[in-house]
This record gives sequence, C-alpha cells and structure tokens, in this order.
Amino acid sequence: MQEIEVNGSLVRVLPVIKGLVSEGEKVRAAILELRPSAVAMSISMEELEGLRTYQGEEIELSELEEAYRAGLEEFGDVQLPPPCYLETVNLCTELIIPLIPIDMNEELFSDRYCDLIGGMELVKESFFTHRLAKKKFNLENAEAFVLDYERKVNGGRGIRSLNAEREAHMVGALKDLASHHHDVLCVVEFERSVRFIELIKEN
Repeated sequence: MQEIEVNGSLVRVLPVIKGLVSEGEKVRAAILELRPSAVAMSISMEELEGLRTYQGEEIELSELEEAYRAGLEEFGDVQLPPPCYLETVNLCTELIIPLIPIDMNEELFSDRYCDLIGGMELVKESFFTHRLAKKKFNLENAEAFVLDYERKVNGGRGIRSLNAEREAHMVGALKDLASHHHDVLCVVEFERSVRFIELIKEN
C-alpha cells in the first residue's frame, strides 16, 4: 500500500486482485486498521449499485472472464463479484464510511468506447476470443498473471487509449474526493495501480 499526499490530505492506494477470495480479507483488514474518513473504489457508479443490491445470484461469464477465472484459480479460490469489492461495500456500510466510485459512469464509458475502438480492433478481439483456449499466460504468481492477462487481452491501441482516459478520470475524481476528506483509502485493481499512482504523483 502506497501513501501519497493529495491536496493536503493523505491518500493510501491499496492494489487488489479482482476475484481472489483472499483479497476480501486484505481489504477488510486495511479498512479496520486505518479507519479512513472515506473510501474510493475504481469502479463505476452503476457497478457500485450492482454490488449493493447483489443477493448471491449466479453471474454468467463471457469467454474472456472464464479464462481470467481459470488462470486465477491457480492461486486460490475465486469468486465473482470480486470479494475485494463486496467486502469494501459491506464494511463501509457497516462502519458508515463514505464510499465513492471513481471510474467513468456507463454513459461516458460507452461514448468513449465508441469513439476510440475501431471496427478492425473489434474484429481482432473477436478472433482473439476464439483462440483464447490456446493462449498461455504467465502463472508465476497472481500479480504476474493479471498483468499478462491485461497486456494480452486489452492490448489494442483503442482499448489502451480508453484505459488511459479511465485512469486519468479516476485520478481526477480521487483528487476531488481528497479535497473534502483528510484521509482516503483507494481500492484499485492491481493491473491499473502502477500507472494510477504515477498519475497521482504527476499532477
């Protein structure tokens, strides 16, 4: 976990691996120890509402999501929705800590997706999905796997540009949050955390 001063407030960035059951306890321990005045999560407003209303119903996964789960199961039990997010929602509710989603909302994401992802990239993504079963991922550890998965699955020019915009959007939202709260814990997916932290320090 990295500590950064933002607008005179203390921001702690906690990278998490989405899906691993053990990451739920990691988040719980951090929140209980730090008792931040606010928590930020790198998800959208709509995703947060979905987590709040989740009742244990089965989630249908895409081929890409199935491949992610299969790879991650090499390192422990896997559940969806990600336990790191569910535990954050549940504990913030229990402790009455403000919980703020900092990713793009669905409307903005959809608009930027249509602007940035070209037809050829969509065709390549379709071919990649069909060949996914033959793909080999780095299974050295969970961190190496999620980074390799991100690079291979989201490596197109358009999706890289979209992710860069998302990261900049999240940093802007986090800085706004830090201007209103003196102590913020930010839960962000591991594969986005390095660039996310760099952007916070740059601006």
